[in-house]
Amino acid sequence: MIKWSGKKRRFSLRKGTVIMRRMVSRMLAALAAGVLFFLMPGCNGAPENPSSDPNSVHGGLSEPEETDQPELRGVWVSYMELNTLLSGRTAQEAKTELDTLLDNCVSWHLNAVFFHVRANSDAYYASEIFAPAPAVASLLEEGFDPLSYVIEGAHQRGLQLHAWVNPYRIGTDESYKRCDDVFECGGRYYYIPSSMEAQKLILDGVREIVDRYAVDGVQYDDYFYPSGGVPEEEPADFEQEAFSASGMKDVGDWRRTQVDALVRATREAVHRREGCVFGVSPAASMTSNAQTLYADVAKWTTQAGYVDYMCPQIYFGFENSANPFDQALESWLSLDRDPSVRLYVGLALYKAGTADDAYAGEGRTEWSEHSDILRRSAELVRSSGLGMVFFSYRYFDPAAVGELSGENLEIAAKEVENLLSVLAAGESENTGG
Repeated sequence: MIKWSGKKRRFSLRKGTVIMRRMVSRMLAALAAGVLFFLMPGCNGAPENPSSDPNSVHGGLSEPEETDQPELRGVWVSYMELNTLLSGRTAQEAKTELDTLLDNCVSWHLNAVFFHVRANSDAYYASEIFAPAPAVASLLEEGFDPLSYVIEGAHQRGLQLHAWVNPYRIGTDESYKRCDDVFECGGRYYYIPSSMEAQKLILDGVREIVDRYAVDGVQYDDYFYPSGGVPEEEPADFEQEAFSASGMKDVGDWRRTQVDALVRATREAVHRREGCVFGVSPAASMTSNAQTLYADVAKWTTQAGYVDYMCPQIYFGFENSANPFDQALESWLSLDRDPSVRLYVGLALYKAGTADDAYAGEGRTEWSEHSDILRRSAELVRSSGLGMVFFSYRYFDPAAVGELSGENLEIAAKEVENLLSVLAAGESENTGG
């Protein structure tokens, strides 16, 4: 029996006003600007009047987004996965690995790939700014550029290819830094967010990508200020001079303005390529993002000029005590989102079959007891008119990952099977099949 944690909710006058204002704003924006971006979510069969019944697919969430554009069904391919695929390969072997990756994405009914191009101040492409990542250094020396190849292959197969970038992170090897404005936290190095030199370096790296490669988008994920990396109530030593010169009183507000500036400038840089979009995939909690990582994701969602889309990582099950999936999704749906900003949802494919979801409270065993969590999550996202992205590529084949065995592996395999049926239905709906 499927367990469902949704609760009946009243459709408040405030929420109705918000939705009406959003709909009017969107219509006006559409008339004024036309179609702004290629990357749009879809709405497949969402009911005209969402039910307040917690057993319904929609579960009483906010009104679905209305759009006639294809639903985004994406997957993240992380640098760790690229290391496994590309390390020690010849150019021909690398081509075979990348072709298999793209063919798999097509067979799984996906239409977008988020390809990790810079994880630790390094490059999985031919860069004049950043040192090559060790996994692809020999390939680049041979004249084979993985990013160029995978973009061409993706487009031939009807897939979008987005460049996934970690802006501030340098990693454990300080020699990969490309300017001196860095700080250390927990054995890892980061560029100082308030440094103008560091910001220029990061933006030059983004411009290099969009100027040289036919990417469909650029994405930052959830790494901004490292959690616990700076004092909450006062500037760190490396920030003291810049903070004092700013004249601002609150160091948290000042840090958020530094990240705001980079995000806004990144969007402008990405738009150098026509049709290219910029988005951020933050952790699910808006409060933690703002107070701990100094990323004001709610502001970026509700005000124009920062991002073209947001893709919060809602990596929860429905029985999670602190953050049930449906309630976390509703917190994002209830924002008075600017018409220029689209919303997608990151889903935790990697948790399928997991024996212990440590921070889920009473729901910590949910992923080992159910094989339909991702299916239900995807259906709920779809009924809200949004797109979805899965973390990560290798977990579509749980047996190959090698992390699970026995009943847990069986549950994970069934979870993927159930999910693929939902993705196939979305593909069929979008293509009229």
